Amino acid sequence: MNGWHTFLTGMFLLAAACNRGNEAAPKPKSTGPITEHNGLWYAAGTSNLFSGTLAHKYANGTQSAESVYTNGLKLSQREWHTNGVLKSEYLFHEGQLTIRRSWDAQSKRQSWRKREVLAEEQVQRGFDLIDQGELVAGYVWVHLAAANGQPVAKQALQQFPSDMTDDQKTEAKSIADQLLGRSED
Repeated sequence: MNGWHTFLTGMFLLAAACNRGNEAAPKPKSTGPITEHNGLWYAAGTSNLFSGTLAHKYANGTQSAESVYTNGLKLSQREWHTNGVLKSEYLFHEGQLTIRRSWDAQSKRQSWRKREVLAEEQVQRGFDLIDQGELVAGYVWVHLAAANGQPVAKQALQQFPSDMTDDQKTEAKSIADQLLGRSED
């Protein structure tokens, strides 16, 4: 293990010891025609990975929730207040939560107290991938953790491994920016 990783891992472990927890996006209230098995979603009663959108409505006909899946992985989950204002949004990458946002009924952005836990899980996932030689995938998760306020991730973005090329750095940042809704696409 080289010096930068030892330092960053030590800082991460210290931060993680101070704030334990496990947060995941909520399961849909009604999974309807799909079932989850080992982190993948299947069309109910089949071995076919589900791709599509599930939508739920309030009794008054306004949209209450929507989940989007592709090849068995959830891409997004959104919920709305009864007045039609977006209430929450969960975005996923490779089946893992990348960001969660929420708003009150008047469209005011709300804070999320478990954001730190999510960011710690993201930076650890990133370091694990980096240790396995998956530099781009690892740094995507480090970028996401930094965007969620994780201090060790922010430091890691200042000191990349020496064997990571500029093209790999650019690719990781581009993927993370796209997942965070920062792309120009």
